[in-house]
Amino acid sequence: MPTHYSRRASLSRMGLAILGAAGAMALAPMQAGAAEAAKKEFDFVPLGDFTVNLPSAGRRMAYVVISVTLETQSEQTQGFKDVSPLLRQAVLRKLMAMSERNQLRPGQTDPSMLRDSLYDSLAQVREEGLRDVVITRLLHS
Repeated sequence: MPTHYSRRASLSRMGLAILGAAGAMALAPMQAGAAEAAKKEFDFVPLGDFTVNLPSAGRRMAYVVISVTLETQSEQTQGFKDVSPLLRQAVLRKLMAMSERNQLRPGQTDPSMLRDSLYDSLAQVREEGLRDVVITRLLHS
């Protein structure tokens, strides 16, 4: 009688091993798909803070601090990092021009217009892979 029980246990263990192997093979493509899904489609590239003087009538100095971050396609992120000095220069030039036209004054700064203007300037340096320009700080003195 113990032989019959051992044979049944052995068959049961072999069945579990086969089911386990089949389950692992079925899960492998799902895990690979999950790894691909875990890859980020977009990355953020911070360009930093930009401080720009504002025209003022009196002796009091006025300025604005704007922090800019780029949202880029993940496979293009390194390209944006490689040209970041040119991107920073484009942002600074655009902000200085906007300051001269009084477009950065408190109460007169339109964040969506600012974002669109910066996007246009940055796209002239590198457009491929640029998804969005994010203004993370807009501080007037």
